[in-house]
Amino acid sequence: MPITLHDARQILNQSGWPTVGPLGSGMEGHVFDIGDDLVAKVWLAKKPDELAPLQTFYLMLDTLDLPFATPRIIEIHDLPGGTVSIERALHGTPLIDLVDRDQREPPTFATDAVMSVLTALRDHPVPDARPILPILGIHPLEAIPPHNATPTLLHIVRRNVERYGALLRRWVTDFDWVLDRTIQQVTRLPNTGRSAVHGDLCPPNILIGTDGSVSAVIDWGFLSHVGDTAFDATIACGSYNLYGQHFRQTDDSLVSICVDRHGFDRQRLLIYRALYALLTSNAYSEDGRDGHFGWCVGNLNRDDVRAALS
Repeated sequence: MPITLHDARQILNQSGWPTVGPLGSGMEGHVFDIGDDLVAKVWLAKKPDELAPLQTFYLMLDTLDLPFATPRIIEIHDLPGGTVSIERALHGTPLIDLVDRDQREPPTFATDAVMSVLTALRDHPVPDARPILPILGIHPLEAIPPHNATPTLLHIVRRNVERYGALLRRWVTDFDWVLDRTIQQVTRLPNTGRSAVHGDLCPPNILIGTDGSVSAVIDWGFLSHVGDTAFDATIACGSYNLYGQHFRQTDDSLVSICVDRHGFDRQRLLIYRALYALLTSNAYSEDGRDGHFGWCVGNLNRDDVRAALS
């Protein structure tokens, strides 16, 4: 049985943590304010040994001197009923709560927020980077350069195709060509990135402070690794307005801003878009009946993505 919000509160209260109030629930767990500038997260599935690498990754983020706060796991507890992490509280309003994503163009303050995160990550490289987090459940492959996640990412793509290839071939025109070209193009990209990559840089995960600047970036771990900020950039552009009425217009607008104002390479962004779609097409459902699968298929069928793969 899944852990409900009520169950999570009971786990905390019975272990001596009085909850001030729930802060949110997601795919991985329920988060509560427990006072003293701390939060408690009751994880739905992860065990304590699975959280230890994330705790180490957060400590690494702390060393980068980023202009916004990032999570820190202070304690990990294996409790009857579930795993609990005690973390420092991060303050701010989620960007998703401040924008009308049915607008054709993102408002300037939202664009500035997204771009400030991307450029900060790009401009604060990880020293002596090493792959310390599993990526989508796969431990980084050994015998690779310490800050090159590409072999692991492509291994996951091949694993996904073994599982979901028949479904993807039903929906993606010339799927095997797209797959082969994505692998070839990603393999050929110069390995220039040594940045902390969030992997899910969408409006709910960017917090805005009272002064209008980014105060924190939350919910690392889903696809986090050390690599190329352009990978984060294509995710940020595509997921800003994932299911909105004008999703393609906002996507194209943000990609153009990345390229024209911040020096990202358009072809690289679109190659990474295909990679991300292949990595996560079935991350939320086995049968592809969710919106994310449709979004991934749509990207793999896009003319500009295919042109970049060519």
